[in-house]
Amino acid sequence: MAKKTKAEKLLSIISDIEPGKSISWPAYDGDNILDANTMEGYVMAFFKSGELMPIPFAKGLGLNIFTVRTEQDVQRQKYLVIIEGTVTKLKGEEK
Repeated sequence: MAKKTKAEKLLSIISDIEPGKSISWPAYDGDNILDANTMEGYVMAFFKSGELMPIPFAKGLGLNIFTVRTEQDVQRQKYLVIIEGTVTKLKGEEK
């Protein structure tokens, strides 16, 4: 089985997004530790504050985050930041 491209991964997530649905989103998958740390810090700010994190590819929807984790593959020097949460309509977007 061939490995999915980044576009295929994103498309599978986008097609699954609707309010009330819980998702697991690989927000960063790459080899730059600084980018992984930046993404993790950005997401953790929403997680700690309890604010909804806007979903950039889903207008009017945000993510109510319940876990953030960073996985590291030392041998391949790859980093994966995974966000899990529930999709929710952003305030002012209920119409």
